Amino acid sequence: MTTEIFAAIVGRAERSRCLMFHLSPAHDTVGLIYPFWILRGPRRVTLIDTGFSAAAAEQRGIGDYRDPTALLAEIGIDPGDVEQILVSHLHFDHFGVPERFPNARFIVQHDDVAYFSGAGATHPAGRLADPPSIAALADLRRDGRVELLDGDKALGDGMSVVRVGGHTPGSQLIVLERDSGQIVFACDASHLYANVKTRTPSAIIYRYDEYQRGFAAIERLATGGRWFPGHDPEILTHLTPVSESVYALRDAVT
Repeated sequence: MTTEIFAAIVGRAERSRCLMFHLSPAHDTVGLIYPFWILRGPRRVTLIDTGFSAAAAEQRGIGDYRDPTALLAEIGIDPGDVEQILVSHLHFDHFGVPERFPNARFIVQHDDVAYFSGAGATHPAGRLADPPSIAALADLRRDGRVELLDGDKALGDGMSVVRVGGHTPGSQLIVLERDSGQIVFACDASHLYANVKTRTPSAIIYRYDEYQRGFAAIERLATGGRWFPGHDPEILTHLTPVSESVYALRDAVT
């Protein structure tokens, strides 16, 4: 069985280097992309994260915005086709407009839901979540469409999640098994390839020690395979353009 892998780029932005690398003395800017990932297998469509709204893009200074529904349509997927969404963490650019996906089940760490629905809602770091999307979690949970995890879990079809924390209380990696090695979607456990290389987290830190353990987990899990950080434009050099904002990983995953 083969799983097709696509990165859909919702927007782009420039951010200060000292935001992307904690305690950096440099204040020049670093270019970022804002992807979500699409895993289209023989049995179902899974997303890693959801993208976000045009309103959130405007509010947060993200340019070149593309609506996630339009990006999915470019590869023949309707939002109603999505059955499973693996939420790396609950920041606005990774969990937004969940109502866009009426048939999806959302898999997220309990620690993130508890924080952003509770104490984090009034904490400065909690402002990195999208309030309407966090509010929507209550209805999703009532409808049985949220699976809350307390750690690592194998999900079938060669997919698993690994809780690392660090960036948020429940940040998780997504791992996809293949014959030639694992693919690790680090999301914001490492924003850029250089975060792991230099062992330097971003300035958005929930627990520094967990961030460091997350870097080690990325390297360990990606042995013999490859990994993708959360926002590094270098990701695109490893992918093939399908359209202006959708890219494919062309080697088959089995």
